Amino acid sequence: MDAETFRAAMARIAGPVAVVTVRDPDGVPYGMTVSSLCSLSLRPPLVLFCVAATASCHPVLRTARRWCVSVLAAGQEDVARRFAAKGEDRFAGPGLDAFGGLPAVRGSLARLLCGYEQVVPAGDHSMVVGRVLEAQLPLVDAPLRLPEAQLDAIGGPLLYHARGYRSLAPAAAHEALSAPRGAPLPTG
Repeated sequence: MDAETFRAAMARIAGPVAVVTVRDPDGVPYGMTVSSLCSLSLRPPLVLFCVAATASCHPVLRTARRWCVSVLAAGQEDVARRFAAKGEDRFAGPGLDAFGGLPAVRGSLARLLCGYEQVVPAGDHSMVVGRVLEAQLPLVDAPLRLPEAQLDAIGGPLLYHARGYRSLAPAAAHEALSAPRGAPLPTG
């Protein structure tokens, strides 16, 4: 399998965009954008993301006891780009606060404080597995399962697909796109 064909095939898979932050033993913050975040286990609550072995965060994540994952919302592309850029002070820009003593993205859809479980080398990357110690959701008093209309109100996720940032259209737009030709469009 040649690398370009593999990249093109993988570009067709949409992935969530998140920012992972961590501190080294001296307290220096490191951060990066990931599009490989997924839920791994419910019991215990585990998440997984992948990091290139050449990334500046890689050696820090291998030894860190905790890190933070901020799941980005549509409209936070600027933060995603900042944490993906090389040679930039990722923590100098706006939109950050703290969660569990670690930098976190303000306004993200969810923030996960994770503890080290395992780092597994895999090709030119490593799979980083973390136990979710605490989670913050944007609507503190809202039920955990929100109706679709409320989900549209808080905004959808930022996605990475076809080598670019994307977002989901609200439910009304999905209805309009999937309506049979000639059918009346929703007005609400």
